[in-house]
Amino acid sequence: MIIRIAFATSDGKSIDRHFGAAERFDIYEINTEKQEHERVEIRAVEKAALNNKHHAERMDAVASAIEDCHAVFSEQSGAGARTVLESKNIQAIDIDRPISQVIENLLYGKVKLIDKRYTELPKERRSSNYEKLQKKHPCMSKSANVTAGRIHLPVSPTCNIQCRFCTRRFDKSLIRPGVSSLVLKPEEAIETIERAKELCPELTVVGIAGPGDTLATDAALKTFALVKDKYPELINCLSTNGFCLPSKVEEIAKIGIETITVTVNAVDPEIEAQINEFVIDENGVKHEGVEGAKLLIENQLKGIKKATELGIVVKINSVLCPGINDEHIEEVAKVTSSLGASIMNIIPLIPQNGMADVPAPDCTLLREVRKKAEKYIEVFRHCKHCRADALGIPGKGKDLHSELYKGRKEEVAETFSHG
Repeated sequence: MIIRIAFATSDGKSIDRHFGAAERFDIYEINTEKQEHERVEIRAVEKAALNNKHHAERMDAVASAIEDCHAVFSEQSGAGARTVLESKNIQAIDIDRPISQVIENLLYGKVKLIDKRYTELPKERRSSNYEKLQKKHPCMSKSANVTAGRIHLPVSPTCNIQCRFCTRRFDKSLIRPGVSSLVLKPEEAIETIERAKELCPELTVVGIAGPGDTLATDAALKTFALVKDKYPELINCLSTNGFCLPSKVEEIAKIGIETITVTVNAVDPEIEAQINEFVIDENGVKHEGVEGAKLLIENQLKGIKKATELGIVVKINSVLCPGINDEHIEEVAKVTSSLGASIMNIIPLIPQNGMADVPAPDCTLLREVRKKAEKYIEVFRHCKHCRADALGIPGKGKDLHSELYKGRKEEVAETFSHG
């Protein structure tokens, strides 16, 4: 029998929150017959209690968020919470213990914590945030790649790191990441999306992927706030190198951005230093070589972990650089998956700039690296190397950016700052 359990926790390790004060529930599936367990999701909620008092509407919303569970373990649950949970056939159990200890008892203990009347009726696990996005996000599933549209709004003008393979530029026709024909102001986003919806009625995703880094300035988050207010039905998708992610992730969650893509090319500073030349911190200080690589990786991993804990779906991009990280991307997949990332996209290097002499990976190498990564994380195989101002359905092969920005005067002056 598979029992689904929700644990009220602040850190994923201990049951340390009252039901009404919990802002996070870790969902586990316990197979009592095979004596196996798996954490299947972290669900972020607004805490049920308002000003330390029972709030019926919020209490019902939190209980509904875990309605597919047979039981919920919390530090304490009041009479009001128990009544709501009981109405949804969820057993409330008050206990102050490490989650691992409770799971061990559920699997091997002689004392039965779960009353069988709560498990008699089958409950289907609700779709996770990632599973919901897969139906509408063209960069998360093969089917959506040919049915769903996306727009990349080029509002981020500067970057805070220098990848050795990166040469951002303005170009009307070149199809690859980091390229845009212009930079928009946040205030221009709404009008641009209105025009985009006319050109691409299948539009489901508003993304920002450059041309600089989305978190190096506040332009992207300002834009997303405007978009979420005007078009709440559209999925918001942010791509970043992750250097500023730890300090920005709570604001990202507050705005309601559903998914982020973090480019992680290595989790070993010695390897990362061969791919990234330097980073520039919030004080404008440049950190080069291994020192900079170490700071970048620390921030990326810390940010990814925090994002998944807040319920944000995380996708990992890794640029495959032959002879540098081709034997290492498997480790990137392992580490980022353990932090909660849902899917990975392995992008073949485009030889240019400081890596112009590094050969592009052939199909055999790309296939081998993807296969190794797939042991730890789902791998996306339909990336189209989209521009930073792209519009359209990626799998259909036609980019509508030229029509979207037709007649605009190109803004090409002093766009990027790498320190």
